[in-house]
Amino acid sequence: MYVLPSEASEAEFRELLGYWQSKTAPGRLPGRQHIDPTDLQPRHLSQLLLLDVVDAAAPKLRRRYRFRVAGTAFAGIAGRDVTGLHYDEIGAPERAMPVIRALDLVVARKAPVFLSGRLSIPSQDYIWVKRLGLPLAQDGENVDMILAIWLVERRSIADLARNDPASEAGTPQVLERVYLLRCQLIHGA
Repeated sequence: MYVLPSEASEAEFRELLGYWQSKTAPGRLPGRQHIDPTDLQPRHLSQLLLLDVVDAAAPKLRRRYRFRVAGTAFAGIAGRDVTGLHYDEIGAPERAMPVIRALDLVVARKAPVFLSGRLSIPSQDYIWVKRLGLPLAQDGENVDMILAIWLVERRSIADLARNDPASEAGTPQVLERVYLLRCQLIHGA
């Protein structure tokens, strides 16, 4: 059983992780064929992403992630429908790289990864984004897709300057936290 970090306190993360874990078999990962969107809470659907792992066997620097499904809330933040695009095509490299590194961890470790950090937007507000990526493997072993959910919270730059000692003169610093979920085995009595 995987355990979320305390920062991932929202029910959406617990529910999706629990659903994903219910689809795993001992020593095997679930595949896309095991995931049924009708099993998920309707409130989750606009926040879900399904990413194809392109060149899954390639070294990290060549591996890419293509949006197969992107919920409507993600399109609202991205400013467009990103279906069919690769993650490295939707934004500035310095913003995409922490996410791509976290996705690489999902593939390499064959384990869930939680990532949180802020995303600057032109309005001089920023969005704090929390993401959970879950590995999917059609063959039960080699990760070929990633199921993800993300949640956002809009905050003002003034709040950031008050609450973040690392920010200088109100200018946000890039900050990302990546958690490889640890597996905690639960033994029956």
